[in-house]
Amino acid sequence: MKRFIEELKPGDQVDTLFSVKYKRAVTQYANGWRFAFGGADKTGEIEVSYWGGYDQDKVQQIHDLFKEGDVVSVQGNVGMWRDKKKIDINEDKGGISIADNFHLADFLPISDKNLDELYSHLLGLINKVEHDGLRDLLVAFFKDEKFMADFKRAPGAMYLHHAWVGGLLEHSLAVTLAARETGKNYNIVDMDLLTTGALLHDIGKMKEYEVTTSIKVGEEGLLRGHTIMGEEMVRDKAKKTGLEEKTLMKLCHILLSHHGKHEKTAPVEPKFVEAILVHYADLMDSAASQFERIKKETTTEDFHVYDKNWGQIYLK
Repeated sequence: MKRFIEELKPGDQVDTLFSVKYKRAVTQYANGWRFAFGGADKTGEIEVSYWGGYDQDKVQQIHDLFKEGDVVSVQGNVGMWRDKKKIDINEDKGGISIADNFHLADFLPISDKNLDELYSHLLGLINKVEHDGLRDLLVAFFKDEKFMADFKRAPGAMYLHHAWVGGLLEHSLAVTLAARETGKNYNIVDMDLLTTGALLHDIGKMKEYEVTTSIKVGEEGLLRGHTIMGEEMVRDKAKKTGLEEKTLMKLCHILLSHHGKHEKTAPVEPKFVEAILVHYADLMDSAASQFERIKKETTTEDFHVYDKNWGQIYLK
């Protein structure tokens, strides 16, 4: 019977299935050879450590049995490390093997929000766009059934924020709402351009990530990144809808600059108000989502927990 990560408690003995998110190489430790991998299911992730003896070849053979994206059966014990749950497999008291029979729905994390309601909200925002060219572009994307099926399935990230099926829709809508609300404070804001840029800012993530039994970056996504890929998708679609060049140029700038700084992988930095509003709305939503996830996943009874990206997080 499948036991989910969120149900596991320190001290539990487990015999359950996980998808493999990542796998680390075999390394030596005081009592032999070991390796670790990331186990995942729809409720979260957990690091699994295999502690072998001095027979390096034997440990290597077990390591080589499976790869990223496989589903494996794990027998081990749940412990804690830095206030996070982990699983330890002792060579003579547990094991790892490939699982042939599993339900895919157990392993892909899915948004806990109603995606149809989010989509209806998104369509409502499109209807508010008065600029014919921008509205036609949004309709060409978001009223295409095949595109929307893929968009609703796409994650917003691999790890940090909205890393689940439906995450891209959640994130794109939240960024758009935040950017529009802030934009109301400034008379110079082109609300149509702002709305379109916000809705499309992360569209390249549909191509950047591969969704199988887990979420991971694909080969093209690794080498090109979603910012460049998304801008290319928008330019290709705009050729068919006939969006005028200057508006398209400004829209593409919003996509290319939404990470804010060159050191944050932005090809260009924001150069007008709609671009800066999308950047900070994106930054705010991704950060807030991370804090929400950390608080939800942490099981410590302490009032704080350390996170490698944010430092100390207050939990109460």
